[in-house]
Amino acid sequence: MDFNLTCLDSITPPKKIDDIFSPITLPIDHDLSKRQISSQIDLDLGFNIKKIEEILKVQALQIAPETHFDQWGPLLHNGAQTWIGLDFQILQSSYHDLKILFDLIKPRSFQKIIDLGAGYGRMGIFLHQFYPLTHFLGIELVPERVNEARRIYETLHTFNKEIIVGDLSQISELPAGDIYFIYDFGSEEHISNILKLLKNTKNSILVVKGSICRNLMLRDGYFGDGFKVKMLDDLYLYYL
Repeated sequence: MDFNLTCLDSITPPKKIDDIFSPITLPIDHDLSKRQISSQIDLDLGFNIKKIEEILKVQALQIAPETHFDQWGPLLHNGAQTWIGLDFQILQSSYHDLKILFDLIKPRSFQKIIDLGAGYGRMGIFLHQFYPLTHFLGIELVPERVNEARRIYETLHTFNKEIIVGDLSQISELPAGDIYFIYDFGSEEHISNILKLLKNTKNSILVVKGSICRNLMLRDGYFGDGFKVKMLDDLYLYYL
């Protein structure tokens, strides 16, 4: 049986985006509650994340039926680990966590924020709502995720918010930015390559999450210890 993304129904998001995001103005400590609220916000925005991830899972199983979820991403994306089949609310930063982080960073108008491994571009939507004059560029390997993010961006009429398909394991130069985000992705070799490129970014902020990134940076010595972000697990800020 063939699965095609064109079969997905288009869902028009509610007009009152302020109401959609109102739950994240209340402090919540439990990760499960944060994920549940973020999932509801995604639904209210019109995202089809669950359907798209399920289709990608089926496509991987059609290639190799006797495989596990940690093999599905590499099967579909030339060996890259894109975590097809894993609950995407676990992979993505919750809207609550984005609020905590950006309340700390306080990006200024017209600063450019680069998300290296942007998923469904949730950060761009958050910035559209709370920091509309910032620029955002998300880079994501999976085209289905990028296309869905672009669809939501269009329904929200975002300004200066963009997401593109890109393979972080292949790039030789990073786009210019003021704030960079990098989470664990791919392999140590791929992450090491990005960290080398980040050494050339001056007067910028680097946000890092993930034990692989963190350990590589500590081993390298160039980046120093960074600053642990309170209330957020395994997330550090570096001022380059």
